[in-house]
Formats: sequence, structure tokens, C-alpha cells
Amino acid sequence: MHSRLHSQKGSLLIVCLLLCSIIGISIASYLQLARTSITISNRALYNNGAMNLAENGLEEAMYSINKAVDDTTYTWSDWHNDGINAWRQFPSTGTYTFDGGGTGIVQVIAYNYTGVSSPKFVARATVTLGGYTSKTIEKWVMVQIRKTSKFSNGLVAKNTITFNGNNASVDSWNSEKNPDGTTRASPVPYNTSYRNDNGSVGSISVGVGSVSVNQADVWGYVGTGGAAPSVGNNGSIMGANTPAGVTVDPNRVSTDFSASFDPVSTPTGGSSLASLGNNDLPTTIGTAGTTNVYTISSISSSGNNTKVLTIQGDVTLIVSSSISMTGNSSIYIAPGSSLKIYTAGTVDITGNGVANGGTTQATQGQAKNFQVWGTSTTSQNISIKGNGAFSGVVYAPTANVTIAGNGDVSGSVVANNITLTGNAAFHYDESLSDFGGGNPYRVSLWEELTTEAQRNTYASAFTSHTF
Repeated sequence: MHSRLHSQKGSLLIVCLLLCSIIGISIASYLQLARTSITISNRALYNNGAMNLAENGLEEAMYSINKAVDDTTYTWSDWHNDGINAWRQFPSTGTYTFDGGGTGIVQVIAYNYTGVSSPKFVARATVTLGGYTSKTIEKWVMVQIRKTSKFSNGLVAKNTITFNGNNASVDSWNSEKNPDGTTRASPVPYNTSYRNDNGSVGSISVGVGSVSVNQADVWGYVGTGGAAPSVGNNGSIMGANTPAGVTVDPNRVSTDFSASFDPVSTPTGGSSLASLGNNDLPTTIGTAGTTNVYTISSISSSGNNTKVLTIQGDVTLIVSSSISMTGNSSIYIAPGSSLKIYTAGTVDITGNGVANGGTTQATQGQAKNFQVWGTSTTSQNISIKGNGAFSGVVYAPTANVTIAGNGDVSGSVVANNITLTGNAAFHYDESLSDFGGGNPYRVSLWEELTTEAQRNTYASAFTSHTF
């Protein structure tokens, strides 16, 4: 009986020890779980802090580049630079302090900060956690920026952009600047030796088919408001850095495209002209070396190739009704002259089209020498054809614009719907990104760099620069 009592006491002790062990392990596990949860929560808090820090650095860079646009004497004070890129650390000395003892800095590199080519900012924010040993947190963000000119892209639509034709193409060049960003001695027309891969096409529509590339070849970028662009078997969206064998480069396609479509106000004043018809052509409006504004009800002709409206000097036409130049009639803008058209009515210049300085690409004047501004607040139709080649800009937020032809089309178009018919080669003139002058920059692409490969693209620059 004494032995059994001792045996029962021993068993009870063992059970108690096991229970204590289980309770101890449970408490230790709970404490470890609590510690891990606190660590994760703490790092999540500082993750947000690091992202905010990176954004603050980017805002400083954006302020500086737009300050330089507004004030030509501004020299990016407090930034280091080599004439092409600029870099800076915030704060310039010490660190930012977060609650909980955390500290942080942000380093920013502004590529092409003078704006001679597309500027780009890269920010690297580093946060060191306080209170205990833990890995630092880094956030890397890259933003591409561009001028906010109405013509900062090649083709922009509220609704749809459609390429009809089996050999249509899109690319870009800069008529006013050399590849190194210096100003050319004189503007140059498009030539394949000046060809760039910035032929930008974008629609803010979220609908399927908002951009139908079809069989066209886009040497540049395509953006939509939501749905992926439609690309045919023989179509492509590519650039100079696109890997061999890739026809639709995902790095050149975006679904977050945005643009502003400000309404156009009709100018006031101007001398009154009588409407022009077949019997009034050929005729000349304007005088070389002068600037004139005219109001006119309509221009209409469907005659032979002698029915030419010649523009001399810098002419602005305010058309209250419509323009129709069909048959073999045409508009000729003399070299050194320009034409601006403001109208809410229909524009149909599809006879022999518009010759902006000449009838071939090599003789074309700059796109800004021929401007069509659609002032309708409801809807209008604009159809333009080049006489062998066409160079001009169209800004008509409510219009259905058709550009016709099988030759070269240079400039930029902003409209409700855009259709390119025939096998035209569209060339966006990058100089239009500063159209009007004094245009600030805006963000065109925002991307967090999360992978090692993405960060390695810029890592050496952060290492080599002294901040």
C-alpha cells in the first residue's frame, strides 16, 4: 500500500511537470507570436514611412524642375549635378526622425534634369528602425515625367484611336533639337536618320478597343484608361530597348493613361472676309511678314487643281460655319507662313489636302505652322488629307478626326475619336511637348522598383555619386 502511494505521487508529479512544460511552451510561443506580430506591425509602419519619404524626395525634384521652367535663372540650388543629371540627399545633413526612434534619409537622382530629353527621377528611401536590431527598410520609386503641353503625345483621344491599313506606322523625331539636346541651327523635317522611339499613342477610355493598333507598327508607347490595346498578328508596339523576338513590349504598354481635354475658346476680333467658293479661287489670304486675324463664314471648293487657297504670313481664320476643300482643290501654306483655324463646324480638307510649305516630307514646314482648333462643345467632324505629305496639329476635344493618306503625316492630334486611314506613316514631333512655352512637367509613369533587377539598373549611380 505504501509502494502504491509513492507510485501515485510520482505519476502525479510527472503529469504536473508535463502540464507545466506545455503551459511554458504555450506561453513562450505566445510571447514569440506577440513579438513577431509587433515586429511585422512595426515594419509595416516604417514601410509606409519609407514610401512617404521617397515621395517627398520626388516632390522636391518635381519642384526644382518646374521652378526651372518658371524661372530660367534657377540653377537647381543645393543639388549636385554634372550638367546632365542632378542628385541630392534629404535632409542634407543628419536624418529624419520617426516615432519609436526610427531614422531615415532619401536620395534622389534627376536624370536629364535640364529637359533636353525626357527627364526621369529615381528616389531611394532608407529607414533604420529604432529600439532593436532589424534590417533597414528601403523603398525605390521611379517616375517618368513630360511637359503638360496639349501636344505632349502624338495621338490622344477621349474615346478611340483606330489604325486602318496594313502598313501604317508610328514613330517620332525632334524637329528642333539634336540627340544631345542642343538646339538645331534650323528646324528639320522628319528623316529616318532622326527617328526616335517616342511615338506615343493614348486614350483615356477604359473600354475594350479604345486603341486598335491592328496591323500598324508603333515605335513608341501605347496607353489606355483600362483595357489593353488591340494588336493584330502583323502589328507591333516596340522600342529600341525591346528584346529581340518581342512584338508587343509590355514595358511600352500601360493601362493608366491620363490626359486633360480643356475646351477651346474662340478668339475675338479680326477683319471680316467674304465667304470663299469655287469662283473665288485661286486666291491668297494674308501678306508675307505680317500677322492677320480674319473672320469668315465658310470656305468651299470642289474644283480642279487650280483651286488653291494660298496663305501668306501668319494668318488666323475664325470660321463660323465650315470648311470644305474637296475634288482637287487644296490649301497651300507658303514657306515661312502659318495658318491657324478656329471653328465649331465641319472641316473637310480631303481634295489635294494641305501643303504646309511643300508637297513632300522633305519640304514640309513644322507642324505648328498649321493648326486646327475645334471649338465645338458638342460634336464636330474633321477630315484632313496631305498632298503627298501632311504636317500639322489638331486639337478638338469633341471631334471625330480622320487623317487620310498613304504618305507621311507629321505632328500631333488630340480629339474625341481618331482614325488613321490608308497606310500613312505618323511621325510625332517631340518639339511639340513644349508647344506654347512655359509648360510645367507632370508625371507620365510611376513605378515602384521592387525587384533586384529593377534596382540594379540604378544602383551603380547611387553608389558612385557623393550625396
